[in-house]
Amino acid sequence: MFKIVVANWKMYPTLSDSVVLAASYKKALDSLAGVEVVIAPPIIWLPTIVESYHHRSHHIHFAAQNVWPEDQGAYTGEVSAYLVKDLVSYAIVGHSERRQYAAETNDLIGEKIHACLRWQIKPIVCIGETEPVLDKNDHLTEPQWGKLRTQLLAAFEGVAKERFSRITVAYEPIWAIGSQNPATAHYTEAVIKQLRRALADKHGESAAPEVRFLYGGSVGVSNASSYLRSPEIAGLLVGSVSLKAKEFIEICEQASQLRAT
Repeated sequence: MFKIVVANWKMYPTLSDSVVLAASYKKALDSLAGVEVVIAPPIIWLPTIVESYHHRSHHIHFAAQNVWPEDQGAYTGEVSAYLVKDLVSYAIVGHSERRQYAAETNDLIGEKIHACLRWQIKPIVCIGETEPVLDKNDHLTEPQWGKLRTQLLAAFEGVAKERFSRITVAYEPIWAIGSQNPATAHYTEAVIKQLRRALADKHGESAAPEVRFLYGGSVGVSNASSYLRSPEIAGLLVGSVSLKAKEFIEICEQASQLRAT
């Protein structure tokens, strides 16, 4: 299975910035084998960027940065999974910034996940703790573990086991985002193993291996390979560095060279 690298442009690039950035990506990524690349521009620019990639390689996909759970209705300012289903293969759901600034709850995030699955969009579900969930001996700490475990299990509530493989979990420790000291690959591996165990305990041993786990939080060229080398980490969710075409392409090249077996 190929590694997956997701570019979350957040609310940064203007239309002209987005067009230039997408064009800078395209030539290098089109010819890059052995990695799955997902681009999540600001949703207002999504149709333009998708159209600019009209002829693209099968390993390049697009994502919505957020979706609303209802298909249509009087929800001013929102964009539903139904409305973007012909543009994207993925949608980022439950990002820590939406949990913080928009007060999104696990229940609402769960509804968004079900909406994505209903319209054949693969949700990338973000979870993360505000303080380290493991101590120096890799032992779980409370209450952080309880909160993280709840976020994970809520994402799979009511989802049929045969659809678990369509859900990707992006583990983003909040304390690592924008930090000079991101979570190490060792720490991330240990947490993902605990998360898989929680899934197995809840849904059975066969369920946990079906789910891909990504890492996000201060990912850059200098540390990307340490995560990508891990068999536990299926790929990366890249934030601000994805706005720097050269650096993001280099991360994708690392993922291609270190493809999962």
